[in-house]
Amino acid sequence: MIIWINGAFGAGKTTVATELVKQIQPSFLYDPENIGDLFRSNLPISMQKSDFQCYPEWRQWNVYLLKKIYQEYEGDIIVPMTIYKTEAVSEILGKLREENIPVCHIQLDVSKETIIPRLQERPKALIEWGESKVDEILEVFKSVPQHEKINNDGTSLDTVIKEIIEKTIYIKNNL
Repeated sequence: MIIWINGAFGAGKTTVATELVKQIQPSFLYDPENIGDLFRSNLPISMQKSDFQCYPEWRQWNVYLLKKIYQEYEGDIIVPMTIYKTEAVSEILGKLREENIPVCHIQLDVSKETIIPRLQERPKALIEWGESKVDEILEVFKSVPQHEKINNDGTSLDTVIKEIIEKTIYIKNNL
């Protein structure tokens, strides 16, 4: 199963994913940003987009790699990544589901008042990027179905992990 941990920048995705990898065995932490970094470091600046979710190749390559890992790896794949652009959601999560790959999409629900202080702990460029996107992302996340959301706004990490594991068990039992 692919467990996609979504949320705004500063929502706690990496923290949650790291703990999930410890508690779900076997599991593998997959980072889609690595492919985005490949574009950033290998394309001329004039060809670079401001957000690598805008590259069709980024979306396609992540689907390809996730499918490969799913088919050849025995454990769960945990993906902490903000995915909010309509084309990215449909072309990645939608395509994986079309391929009959079980995806548990979790959107960590966190308020702007919680996110902004968390962003302040990051490097300056990431602070500016996250702050510039927070309103847009939170607006998009309003349309995420409630059953895919988990409150990570003051909720303990243990509670969040327990809820995610319960959701994955439910999905696996209903395949």
